[in-house]
Amino acid sequence: MSLRADYNAIKTIKNKKELLEKQGIIILNDYTNMKPDVIISPLKNTPEYEIYYNIIKNLNNVIYEDDSDIALFKAIAYPKLSFSHLLIGIDSGRLCGYIIMGDGIIINSGKIECSDIGNVIKNQLSKIPYKTKEVILGNGEGWNIAAVSLIKNGLPYKMIREDEVAKFMPKTPIFKIFKDKDVRSAMAIALRGSKNWMDR
Repeated sequence: MSLRADYNAIKTIKNKKELLEKQGIIILNDYTNMKPDVIISPLKNTPEYEIYYNIIKNLNNVIYEDDSDIALFKAIAYPKLSFSHLLIGIDSGRLCGYIIMGDGIIINSGKIECSDIGNVIKNQLSKIPYKTKEVILGNGEGWNIAAVSLIKNGLPYKMIREDEVAKFMPKTPIFKIFKDKDVRSAMAIALRGSKNWMDR
C-alpha cells in the first residue's frame, strides 16, 4: 500500500502497477479499514503525512523512504530489507530487450539500444536494494556491443547461447504478459542462464 501522493510516487506506481498486479502484488492508495502487508509512508511535511501519521506511527510494517523507486522496491522485498538475488536477462539483437527479476518477481523490463544497456541497468540497480546479482547476456547479433556497455559500467556478465534458450521458453503464465518477443527472450535467457552458463 502506498500512502504517497507526490508526483514521483504516482509516476513510479503508474509505471509498475500493471506488471506487479499481474504477479499478484496489489498496490492500494488508501488506508480505509485495510490491513496491508506493507505500507509506504507519505513524505514528511505533506498533507498526507499529517493525515496518516497517527495511524501508522506505531506500526512495524511501514517503509520510510524519500526516493519513490527505492520505497517501492523495498515494499516488494518486504518483510526482508532487500532482495536476496537479482537476475538480469538481456536479449541482444538490433536492440536489447532486458528483464530484471528480484527473488523471482519481475520488477523491471524494457527494450533499448544495446550501446546503452550497461548504463540503464547500472542506473536501475542503484535504486534496487539487493544482496547478489547475476547478469545473463544472450549471444545474439548485438552481444558484442552490449558486452562492451556492460563492462564499461562495471557489470560482469555470463553469456548463454540463444539457440539453447529457444528450447527453454517458459510456459508460466507470467511469461505471457510480455508482448514484445525480445523481452520474453530476455526472461528466458535469465531463467536458463541462471542454471547453465559459461563465464565470459
